[in-house]
Amino acid sequence: MAGLKSGIVNYGFNRFARSAKPFFADDGCTGCGICAASCPASAITMKNGRPAWAAQCYQCLRCINECPQQAIQYGKRTAGRRRYSIRGYLPQDEQ
Repeated sequence: MAGLKSGIVNYGFNRFARSAKPFFADDGCTGCGICAASCPASAITMKNGRPAWAAQCYQCLRCINECPQQAIQYGKRTAGRRRYSIRGYLPQDEQ
């Protein structure tokens, strides 16, 4: 029964909640391309020096958290919020 419930929730999430439309880069974006280079879904391309998101986004939020300028936002909810990156906790040879 758990598999059926999980399947229904997964379908609903993928169909209605997983959208790349709310992602954008604010005026702090320098066009460094780290977001595009680190995207595991290859869903970000650089167009005219700005990131552009495709539909196949995994919603992992790596682009938001890896942006050195904190310029990537997801709608109005992420502006001014703290970012997280594992890089500060890894030994130098693993970064």
